[in-house]
Order: sequence, then C-alpha cells, then structure tokens
Amino acid sequence: MILGFDFSDDKQIALDFLRDNSASFPNILDTSDEAIKTAFLTYGAAATPVNYVIDSEGKIVDAWIGYEKGHKRALTAIEKAGLKLESE
Repeated sequence: MILGFDFSDDKQIALDFLRDNSASFPNILDTSDEAIKTAFLTYGAAATPVNYVIDSEGKIVDAWIGYEKGHKRALTAIEKAGLKLESE
C-alpha cells in the first residue's frame, strides 16, 4: 500500500498538488503538533515532501526528500522490501 502523509501544507495546497499530479493513493493531511512531532522524531523527516518505503514488518527500507522523475529509487526500494506492484 502507498500512503501519503502531509504534515506541513495548507489543505487547499495539498489537494491541488494531489489533483495536479493525479495521485490515486490515500493521503493523510495532518498539521497538528503531534503529527509534526511524529514526522520529525519518529520518521526522521528533515523536510517535506519526504518519501518512505516501509516493509511489511514496519521497517523503513528507504527514505528520501523530494520528487524523482521516473521513480527509480522508489521502485528499487519496493523491490528490496520484497513487495510487488500490481500491473494495471
């Protein structure tokens, strides 16, 4: 499963970004102090957007800041986590 977590953007900015980029996966928008604390302390976010691939045991396989054209790093991390993408 892919899950987006935005802890820093205004709701309309987040919605516009998701729409403009045709995001089809679920997203959480939570800018509460607890969400920010979780992002920075639990998951080590240094900036936003930050991307994580988390395996089935809850371990972070890879994390990176920003967008990467072609998603090569994400695909490699998904494979490393032992996960498979369903073809459309």
